[in-house]
Amino acid sequence: MNSSEIKAQNSDLESGIFNVGVGSVLGGIGAIINKEPGEKFGNTLLKGMGQGALGGYLVFESERLIRQFSRSGDYAYVWPSKIVNSAGTSIIENAAANRDFWARWHMNIGFNRIEVNTKENFKLSYRILPFSLVETVFAATSSEFDLKTSAKVGTFVFRQEYIEGGSAGYAPANVVVLLKGFRGDMALPHELIHTYQYERTSGFNKFFTKAEKSISSKLGMTEIYSLYNKVFYNDYNYILNGILYVMADTNGHANNFFEDEARYFSRHSRTMRIRVVTPPYFPLNSSLSR
Repeated sequence: MNSSEIKAQNSDLESGIFNVGVGSVLGGIGAIINKEPGEKFGNTLLKGMGQGALGGYLVFESERLIRQFSRSGDYAYVWPSKIVNSAGTSIIENAAANRDFWARWHMNIGFNRIEVNTKENFKLSYRILPFSLVETVFAATSSEFDLKTSAKVGTFVFRQEYIEGGSAGYAPANVVVLLKGFRGDMALPHELIHTYQYERTSGFNKFFTKAEKSISSKLGMTEIYSLYNKVFYNDYNYILNGILYVMADTNGHANNFFEDEARYFSRHSRTMRIRVVTPPYFPLNSSLSR
């Protein structure tokens, strides 16, 4: 796959179809992987794809709300966008786990994952996203935490005096790093879309649930795995997004699909002028590979 094989999104219709498609594929494949004995293949596949498509549509709507924020500068759009995005990714995850679409809901704030299990009397739980935690620690060691903006957008935002290559910002995992001042402010909608791209593929994590349980059982580490799973939620989607980003970047950063999508939903004259000079940023060029 390269950037010439996935075209830039030039309309809401294209973007909607793409997001619905991503959710449907993740939901369908995950549902089959997690199919219970006795469940029919066709019914399980259709249920997973249908639920995943619904989740993908909500992700699309969350991106449209970020576009309204980009155009107006009104932060009142951002938290509703995050809530809609969390609902969409929750539905995709439920589909990939072969669960009912309402079974579990989650919201990620930085490396913090807050979950509500509706099938266990709305049990509330908290877990940590390992890769996102690493990226947050790295950002914290090289940047200044922007508490005010973080509270406004529901995502950890850091500020730097200078970003290598002259970039106005970048977003490793679901952490945002911006320049201090006006250019960083104008890049914020673009980088929030990148965090939504990371969140969008979280259904991929459910592909490994059965394998993790099986391996831990064979190694006699069931109790350790159970304890680990209560504390951490493996965000394998970080790896998936990194690989896809690098593959999409083969024809140059200007034609990268992920950047095209972020530009589309943060498009206004001032943002476009800023992003034109932004150099390549690879998610895998993070604290794990620096």
